[in-house]
Amino acid sequence: MPRPYQSKEKNPAKAVTLLLMALVVLWMLLSPYGLWQYSKISRELAGLQAENSRLEQENQELLIEIAKLSNDPKYIEEVARRQHGLLKKNEMIFNFSR
Repeated sequence: MPRPYQSKEKNPAKAVTLLLMALVVLWMLLSPYGLWQYSKISRELAGLQAENSRLEQENQELLIEIAKLSNDPKYIEEVARRQHGLLKKNEMIFNFSR
């Protein structure tokens, strides 16, 4: 024998639970401690780590430059000629670029 039509009662506990779960998911995504903020901070951290590596490399190159300038007279002469256009005594410069 077929069952008679039963009206579906709305379950308020189920609706409240679904609403609370939706709010929790939104909170996890959009809160100051959520996934969106986490991904933003992770990208920022990666950028800062790359910048830090670049600066460490630059620092090593500058330390090598300082050591050369402190101990190598030939390097000092090369820098003076290249960067400051200095000449030795009795030297002349001829410019043929026309």
